[in-house]
Amino acid sequence: MRKLFGIFALLGVLLAAVACGNDEEFVIRCDIKGLGTRGLEMVYVTRSGISRLTFHPVDGKVDLRASSPQPTLVEVYTIDGTLLFSCVASNGDHMEVKMQLDDPSTLTLSGQNASRDYTAFVVEHDSLLTHGSDAEVNRMIAEAVRANPSNMMSTLLMVTRFRPDGYELLADSLLNEISSDARPFLVVRSFAAPIGEQVSTSARGEVRAFTIYNGKDTIVRYSPGMQSYALLVFDDKRIPDSISRRLRDLRKSLNKRRLQVVEVSFVPDSAVWHSIVDSDSAIWLQAWVPGGPSSAQVRRLAVPRTPYYIVADSLGRQCYRGSLFYAADTLLRSRLGLNAVKDTLGSCEN
Repeated sequence: MRKLFGIFALLGVLLAAVACGNDEEFVIRCDIKGLGTRGLEMVYVTRSGISRLTFHPVDGKVDLRASSPQPTLVEVYTIDGTLLFSCVASNGDHMEVKMQLDDPSTLTLSGQNASRDYTAFVVEHDSLLTHGSDAEVNRMIAEAVRANPSNMMSTLLMVTRFRPDGYELLADSLLNEISSDARPFLVVRSFAAPIGEQVSTSARGEVRAFTIYNGKDTIVRYSPGMQSYALLVFDDKRIPDSISRRLRDLRKSLNKRRLQVVEVSFVPDSAVWHSIVDSDSAIWLQAWVPGGPSSAQVRRLAVPRTPYYIVADSLGRQCYRGSLFYAADTLLRSRLGLNAVKDTLGSCEN
């Protein structure tokens, strides 16, 4: 009888381990009303890269299982690519997720504190996170991070909801305010690397002189001391007419000793670039570099995306770097004594 009792006890332990997961995996038990049998894809970060697993629910219910010895960022999508929820998980975690499909306000997550707190925050502030401006969203996240520096929820907010374009310095500062044990490597890796590049000394250092050869008889030279200010424009296609008009206005209003404008194209093919510049009426310097942002002439500037604008003074010091032409234009007009232009260009860029 004692042996039989021991066998039943062992079976109970094994069944509990199967039902609740174990230390060699994490489990997210989902109950998603309205999902039916449509598939789910779970994406999570590993040391070797991104892993994707597909699961097939029954009546919206399914257990998502994977293995990660360290806390990692997990995102779950419908099979058509709609993000349902994000969380952080590691082996031994057992979470429960409930929601009504297509209604983010119904999302709840339990079983793990950081993911629970993050989910509650996202649900509570869904309207602002969805419709707010970059400044509004980042301000709210900054307040949450500074109020919870030892909670991994803060890291989740940063990597999934913070909008870093133009706010790289703030992003770097906020990440460093989070305690080290609350920002695991696998959670922050893909977010922190580009931020670190943008706040590096080389990226934000002085803009050095460069020369770009466009063809047999065409040379574009930039040298900081040759003008009071310079506007460097980086793009990978034809500049929109609204910005071309503003560049033309700047060029006509200021002589080259006060302002130099250099447009550097990252178009992959030189023939395509020539077809673009041959058909426009630019009155500023235009150049093309093979290799795009990795080219020797501009690599040090770490241009992260296009379009991108850098305003530099006569010493090569960067006064502005970012994706908003409106911001660069407004700064230059302020520094060079031109009237600001009141229009909707700034809102059109967002």
